[in-house]
Amino acid sequence: MIDRIPSLSSLRAFEAMARLERVNSVAKELHLTHGAVSHQLKLLEDSLGVSLFHRQTRQMKLTEAGRTYAYQVRQALDELSQASTQLKQSHRQNELTVSVLPSFAMHWLLPKLDDFRQNHPDLKLHLHANLSFTEFERNRIDCAIRFGHGQWPEVLSEKLMDDSLVIVGSPTLIGRTPSATFTHLWKLPWLHAGESWSSWLMHAGLEMDAPVAALHFTDSTHLLEAVQRGMGLALTRRSIAQDLLQRQALVLACPIESQHSGAYHLVWPHRSQNNPHLHKLRDWLSIQVKKYQLSLR
Repeated sequence: MIDRIPSLSSLRAFEAMARLERVNSVAKELHLTHGAVSHQLKLLEDSLGVSLFHRQTRQMKLTEAGRTYAYQVRQALDELSQASTQLKQSHRQNELTVSVLPSFAMHWLLPKLDDFRQNHPDLKLHLHANLSFTEFERNRIDCAIRFGHGQWPEVLSEKLMDDSLVIVGSPTLIGRTPSATFTHLWKLPWLHAGESWSSWLMHAGLEMDAPVAALHFTDSTHLLEAVQRGMGLALTRRSIAQDLLQRQALVLACPIESQHSGAYHLVWPHRSQNNPHLHKLRDWLSIQVKKYQLSLR
């Protein structure tokens, strides 16, 4: 029986071709060359002894036999995918893999994780630190915590909390009392990591340019480490600075705080919708967010 089944590569190429009807589109989806896709389709037709396509100049249209076969192949591939997913999940019954921004993991999530472990001792939590948006299937991610507008295609999401922008510095650089003298602050060294100065300046009622930065960072964790070392001031999110502010490793350089246009969201693919561990994490995060918000009052 196995000898009579075409190769999985040929079947995947055929199913994609039946949907997309263009070799270039199939090659892009399957990360193959144009020639490799054509070769797989020809191998499939030769092995079956049946023409599956009417070949035109720029398109390939399914024959009647090809249309029937495409429906059957799609069903079989879906069943194989579901069986594989169920098998993976059955061997990960007590695991949950979460993709999270490094800065949020380090400064907001990590100080609270011992509470999660104590409440769910049998659940293994895997943190996948990543700055880019998650490819859930490729990286076997169950859910993610992301910052932004919350409207992402092909995933489900739930807002966790809003955030704000504050200016922070080390006690050695600016002392422990916030300054209202912008002229003085602007003369100090500054560090940037991509936060929106325009919204903060507008909230502060200042018609001036953002201070020139001595250093630029792509990761806010590195930014805050540099600020703690007294290398400069920084505009950053309250959520990732709050733990350092409470421990007095950082201080507010200015009393003005503006609302951030983005927010934190818990994001998950449709396959995780009924995952009980996702619901445990979501409920726990909801409690932690409420505690955090109360601490800010």
